[in-house]
Amino acid sequence: MPRLELQGRFIDYTVRTSQRAKRVLIKYRADTGLEVVYPSGRRQPAPEIVLQGNAAWILRAMSRLAQASDQQPRRRYRSGEVFSYRGAAYKLDLTMLANGARSKAWLVGATLALACPQSAQLQERRAAVVTWYRSQAKAYLPQRTRQLAEAHGFAVGQLRIKNQKTRWGSCSARGNINLNLRLMMAPDAAIDYVILHELCHLRELNHSAAFWRLVAERCPDYQFWRAWLKENGRTLIF
Repeated sequence: MPRLELQGRFIDYTVRTSQRAKRVLIKYRADTGLEVVYPSGRRQPAPEIVLQGNAAWILRAMSRLAQASDQQPRRRYRSGEVFSYRGAAYKLDLTMLANGARSKAWLVGATLALACPQSAQLQERRAAVVTWYRSQAKAYLPQRTRQLAEAHGFAVGQLRIKNQKTRWGSCSARGNINLNLRLMMAPDAAIDYVILHELCHLRELNHSAAFWRLVAERCPDYQFWRAWLKENGRTLIF
């Protein structure tokens, strides 16, 4: 991975091309780091020149992300913690089992039950909860995506579920869609917005005015749910 010095800091970065990009872009995210994105068929100016010319913006973006990370709520996986599932709140009920037992999570009424052996550390407790959410996501997200695709006349390719930090969804030029596992914590209408957003990329692989018109036609309240995810997304964590 190439590295560049910006105002005394050495920063790793990656370079990629995108059919969506109309101009050279710089992106900085927690999951992907610093990226220089070129439109397809273009590799000028050199990435070092692009980054040096935007050093002040890059350092501000890194500082904001670090500050947001410091303010991120932390999970302890103790009884009484609240987890959201499809927009509803469930209190965690932790039961300690004999060592050697298998960790498992499941819903019981308004409770998210978690059973773990006495020796289970934080990561094992977390893994059991994430496994439960993933099982729910596999049961719900593909079938809901097919329903919305059929209702709105889209032909979708493969669908993958990923546990990403910042992106709720993505769509490739081949018609494949990725959805964030953490969507299972959001209300159903927010999930529908993200799915419809990605489905609209099957026709407009960009964020142009034409793309947002497609989204608005299929999800009239998209602005509300887009703002809701931006405001509340940091609380939807494992």
